[in-house]
Amino acid sequence: MANVSRRNFFKTVTSGVLGISLAKNLKPSSLNAGGTQSESSPLKIQKYNNLGKTGIKVPDVSCGAISFFEPNVLRYAYELGVTYFDTAEGYMRTQSETFIGQALKEIRDKITITTKHPYSSRMQITKENVIKRLEASLKRMQTDYIDIAMVHQANDLAILKNEEIQAAYAQMKEAGKIRFTGFSTHNPTLTLKQALDNDFAQVILFIYNHMEGKEIEPLIEQVHQQGIGTVAMKVFAGGKHGNLKSLISQEVSYPQAAIRWVMSNPNIDCCIPTMSSYSHVEEYVSASGKPLTRADLKMIAAYQRQANNQYCRVSCQGCVSSCPDSVAVNDVLRYKMYFEDYRMESEAMRYYAEMRESKKPLNCSNCSGYCEKTCPFGLKVKSKLVHAHEILSG
Repeated sequence: MANVSRRNFFKTVTSGVLGISLAKNLKPSSLNAGGTQSESSPLKIQKYNNLGKTGIKVPDVSCGAISFFEPNVLRYAYELGVTYFDTAEGYMRTQSETFIGQALKEIRDKITITTKHPYSSRMQITKENVIKRLEASLKRMQTDYIDIAMVHQANDLAILKNEEIQAAYAQMKEAGKIRFTGFSTHNPTLTLKQALDNDFAQVILFIYNHMEGKEIEPLIEQVHQQGIGTVAMKVFAGGKHGNLKSLISQEVSYPQAAIRWVMSNPNIDCCIPTMSSYSHVEEYVSASGKPLTRADLKMIAAYQRQANNQYCRVSCQGCVSSCPDSVAVNDVLRYKMYFEDYRMESEAMRYYAEMRESKKPLNCSNCSGYCEKTCPFGLKVKSKLVHAHEILSG
C-alpha cells in the first residue's frame, strides 16, 4: 500500500479486508512542525538496518506490543513500513500474542516476530514444559515459527545454562519452529558482558535511553561488533512526558527526539517504543531515518532537568543492597511507572500482585530510608515505594 494515509487505511479496514472490526472512527491526523507530516507527504519507515548477523532487516523504529487497544493498530504499523514486532507470553495475559496472530497472520512471511518467556528458580523448569509454553505461543500467534525466541528478563545469564532450557530451545530450532534465540534484560551492565561468551545470545533486548545506558555504550559496541542484534527498549526514559505539560512543543516532539537520540548510536539496530494507538504509530514512525537535531537535544535537556529526581533508572542497582527487607525496589518502581506514566494500570497491578510478598514494600513506612541515603540520583525512594504499594494494591 503505497503512501498509505490513515483515512485510506480505515477505509480498507472497514471494508473487511483485514477481517477485524474497527470499533471507533478516528480522524486522520496531519503532522505539524513538531514531527508530524502532512497527508501530502509519505508517512513511512525511512530506514532499515541489519539485525546483527541474523540476515533479517528491521526498521529503525519498530513496534513494542506490551499494550495496545486493538489488533488493527499492528496492521496499521505494518502498512507504514514497520515489519518487526516484539511481544511476550505475559503481555496482556497472552492477549498481545493473540492480537499479533489476528492482525498479522496474512502477512506472516513479510514480518519478523519476537516473543519472550520468563524463567526463574521459583519455577519447575523441564524441557517438556518449556516446549509446551513455546508451542502455546505459536498457536496464539497463528504461526509455525518464531523468528526470535527470547528468554525474558534474564538479569543474569546463569539462567541460560539450565540444561532443560537449552535442550528445549535446541529441539525447537532443530524442528524449524525457532529461527534465532536471545534474551531481554533489565541488567545490561552484567548481561551484555556475559553475552560476549554466550552462543545463545543472537539478539538482545535491553534498556537504553538518554538518561540510562550511556555507561554501557562500550559494551553495546562490543556486542554489536560480535554480530549480535541490538534492540533498545524503554527509550522514553520513564515516559513522563505525558505528565510534564511544559514539554509540549510545536517545534519538536519529545518521543521523536528520544527515538532519534537512541538511533543516533550506530550500534543500535532498532528500538521498540510501545505502539498503543494509531497516533503513537504515526508519531513514532515519523522519527524514522531522521538525524538528531539541536532542537531535539534542547527538548531532551528540558526533560532531563524535570525528570532527573523523578525517574528511577530501571537498570540501576544502587539502593537494592541497602534495604534490610530485600525489597525489589527496581521492580516495584517499574510497575509504578507502568501505572502512572504508561497508563497501563491493570497490567501494572497484575504484575505487582504476582510478586512475592517478601519483595513488596510492606514495611517501608516504618523504615528510616536506607534506600534514599544510597540512591545515586537523589530520589525520594521510600515515599515512592509507599505510594507504589498503595496504588498497585488497588
